[in-house]
Amino acid sequence: MTTSLGQRKSPRLRALVGLVALTVASLSFDGGVAFSNDDYERSLTSSSYQEKNDDVYIVEDEIPDFNSPYSLSDGDKDYGYIRPIRQSDLGSNAWLDAETAAINDRRAARVKNVIIEDESGENPNELVEATSGRGTTPKKVQTKGLFGFNVENNSRDGESFYERWIAADSKSDEWSKQILPVGMMYPSYLASRKESRLQSILTYDKDYGTLWDITLGGRAPIFRYGTKDITQPEGWEIELEGAALLRLDCERDRDLAATDYRAGVPIIYGTRRFQVKTGYYHVSSHLGDNYLMDAFRPRVHYSRDSIMLGLAVKPTDSVRLYAEADYAFHTGHAAEPWEFQLGFEYTPEFTPTTSNWAARPFLASHGHLYEERDFGGYWSTQIGLQWRSPTNSLLRLGAEYFMGGDDLYQFHKTYQRKIGGGIWYDF
Repeated sequence: MTTSLGQRKSPRLRALVGLVALTVASLSFDGGVAFSNDDYERSLTSSSYQEKNDDVYIVEDEIPDFNSPYSLSDGDKDYGYIRPIRQSDLGSNAWLDAETAAINDRRAARVKNVIIEDESGENPNELVEATSGRGTTPKKVQTKGLFGFNVENNSRDGESFYERWIAADSKSDEWSKQILPVGMMYPSYLASRKESRLQSILTYDKDYGTLWDITLGGRAPIFRYGTKDITQPEGWEIELEGAALLRLDCERDRDLAATDYRAGVPIIYGTRRFQVKTGYYHVSSHLGDNYLMDAFRPRVHYSRDSIMLGLAVKPTDSVRLYAEADYAFHTGHAAEPWEFQLGFEYTPEFTPTTSNWAARPFLASHGHLYEERDFGGYWSTQIGLQWRSPTNSLLRLGAEYFMGGDDLYQFHKTYQRKIGGGIWYDF
């Protein structure tokens, strides 16, 4: 039987074509697959990565701009949109799920305009950054404030009020026991007349004349279990305080009018943005010797042994809002159990980049209410300049306006409206 040349060659030709097709199919199966814009929710599969020099490269769904800080690439222009990943469990289900979640998170962040700063620290689109404060993350929260100004606040990222304002930035394993630590968790109220500090205030009252109020005392921590931060330490703290608060009557040759004595043991728990104070204090009032001889000015038996509870919140590093309720379990004849304090302060913290000689403004306002005065009391406001040391000690020089019942307990039923100036120092 005779066979043509074309018929003899057709089986070989068919075999060759089949071999070529098989080779092409195998090469196509081994190659990586790039995502399209419509399938980004699809999970990665084992064919979504390719190997090169024993390194694994995840194929992204977009080609980045290498001049943009939002590029998903690490800057490897040789592989374009392929990002190198080195993992020990390559190809596992957990690894594939993690890579899928990371891609989706980056897309969600771009959709919400959460801007990632470049290495220079610049924000290219001048949008407000939404990252948390010192501690868990390095940035503060910035929000568009009044009239479009950026306002920094201390709120952390979190779903609950506790996570945003009360929780500590530092971890408990970073806390340590310290004797005589530096810094104060709960500083004394700046505009209060009844705090333990060093102060000298010269005021004028139109109904009486010139008065010179002096406080000789101080307040300091003796033990802390917490951080070693100077400006706003976190943790637990025990403090001691004591002071003699006296008045010299400039209208009577600077006679000693009266002295209030105060001593206490505050116990503090504090974080960067929230502080709570409790503890015990004693206060008693004593009339001056020359005044004891005045028949028209009898001595007042005023004393208090009290438990205190104070709360303070710092919306920013320089602003503090506070309120305090004290209950006296033992009082003198002229005192009643309850007293309340509240106020606000603007006082910039110490910064290493600012010279100690640089004066910065402060503003403080304080109210003090007493049950024996039918929950009336006094309100004082101070404004001026301040200086802070590297250990966060505070020196202030400024003016004061005082209105209400006399802050000396011997004369607490006397109404005063006085204005003057003073100097204050807190350790």
